[in-house]
Amino acid sequence: MTSPMSLQLAGHEVLARRWSKLRADVIVLERLARAGGAARWFMVRSPQEVTELYDKLLPGSRVSFYFAGGPHVGRDDERTRQQMFEEITSTGEIVLGYPSASDIVVEMDIISGPSELTEHLMHHPGGELVIWGTWPAQLDDGDKTVTLNLVDADGVLRSHPH
Repeated sequence: MTSPMSLQLAGHEVLARRWSKLRADVIVLERLARAGGAARWFMVRSPQEVTELYDKLLPGSRVSFYFAGGPHVGRDDERTRQQMFEEITSTGEIVLGYPSASDIVVEMDIISGPSELTEHLMHHPGGELVIWGTWPAQLDDGDKTVTLNLVDADGVLRSHPH
């Protein structure tokens, strides 16, 4: 952890306190600076993966750490699928991804409408770990969700569109 971004994150008191109490998987949404709305998703399962995450984040990004209350994480079963359909019916759109056991990066898809959800789920037999829900807000309550802007590669905090 030697980049200005990783040093910024390692020295953030609230994050350090939350990581020390890690009890469940943490979903991380990185909104890339000046990237036309592009984003990357991560799932951190252990303290060892925190360092890996910090080294993967890009300069100038706005990063939200969902320790609780963010996207749902659970097994892809009939009950979960029913909840997905209920949410997409009421909101019109959800994000959905299947994390790998060997990588913290999670490929998330934006699913619009029940028919697209049906088609997407046909390619997954169920039983896998799944992350899903509405696109999460950029909240920062200092407990369940922490959101912050990362410094640029030169260590300077600048304002960027995210």
